Amino acid sequence: MYDPTFGPTSLNRHIRKTDFKDKPKLKTEAFRNAQITKAVNYAKSGLKGITLEKNDLSGRAIYKNNDLPTELVLRKAVQNIRKISSARQSNRLDIIQRLQLLCQEGMPFAVAKFDVRQFYPSVDQASLTGMVQRRLDTAPGTRTVLEGFITACAAQGIHGVPPGLAISAALGEMYMQDFDASMQSQLKPHLYARYVDDIILVLPPTRDLKGLRKSVSELLPPGLSLNEKKTRLINFTETKAKVPIAEHQFDYLGFSFSVLGIGKDRPNNRKVVLDVSDNKVKKRKTRVARSLLQYLKDGDFGDLRDRFRVNSCNYKFFDTRKSRVRSAGMYHTYGLIDLPSKSLKELDAFQRKILLSKSGKICGPLSLSLSLAQRNELLTISFERAFIDKIHFNFTPERLKFLMECWKYA
Repeated sequence: MYDPTFGPTSLNRHIRKTDFKDKPKLKTEAFRNAQITKAVNYAKSGLKGITLEKNDLSGRAIYKNNDLPTELVLRKAVQNIRKISSARQSNRLDIIQRLQLLCQEGMPFAVAKFDVRQFYPSVDQASLTGMVQRRLDTAPGTRTVLEGFITACAAQGIHGVPPGLAISAALGEMYMQDFDASMQSQLKPHLYARYVDDIILVLPPTRDLKGLRKSVSELLPPGLSLNEKKTRLINFTETKAKVPIAEHQFDYLGFSFSVLGIGKDRPNNRKVVLDVSDNKVKKRKTRVARSLLQYLKDGDFGDLRDRFRVNSCNYKFFDTRKSRVRSAGMYHTYGLIDLPSKSLKELDAFQRKILLSKSGKICGPLSLSLSLAQRNELLTISFERAFIDKIHFNFTPERLKFLMECWKYA
């Protein structure tokens, strides 16, 4: 039975297997009970004294909490928010599938893309507190914790909600629930979807981008605004071509959508080709280069080989939040793309070229460092083959973290 309270029993359920690795003393009953008692007291006090650690991620501030009792309270609060408000992040692949199906329709339509500027830091704390009080009126314990969390953020000079924490993601989704409902009811789109701060609409044809942007902006919760540089409107017509060519191309959530116009062979629908977006291809190339630079520093071929595997293949890892083994990698991230894939071939060509070239900042020293056998082993690691054959490798969480360290910001 679900228990919404912040009592010892419910908080104890939020201790994860990885917590025992980080704090071996948790195996002793006395220490574990002491940590849970602290958590209960923190919940009652509204997380009084909570301190968040700030880190830099490519020039963007992210936060983490290193105190286990506080973390147990925050984990419970996330569970309660999702149970009470039903605020959950949308499924990325489900959005892509629905968008692809609508783009295949033969009718004229428009696709509008919007991006919320600095989503988490822009959330208005006073409005969020008011929402917490209204939505969680029947959950006083959760309300106390969340009000205390928002107050603590303000006291530490943190604007909005701190990026990097699961509690921030849950609060952000709850903050956008009224906006999501209003977008559906007032704009009446064929499709409305939002993945964190990325918004997409499929509507009847329109040229009024300015008016549409104004309507979306007016519906946003206090503090939030649109990034006009990332706003885009694309209209699809009913014009038929003898030879169907790409009528428009756009990217969304890491996918490239190439929408072919209506042709004589397809009078009632369009063909939509999905691939990996250019910016995500560039990201994978950057990881290849950084992996090689790290190898030139430490000379560890085993690490280099495993970094190539993580970047181009698939792997299994233990999800500490859900306490189960999950799969990740190119296939699991981009499994909806059409084959043959131009992006996968481009990545393989780039990887092959950088391994075989003998000149340049990376390639010159690399040609002298790698043996023929090592180079040939790396050349067998292929983005396309790993995707088609669903090749998987197993890594421990510690090993994955270590391997990704050299390109975690790429």
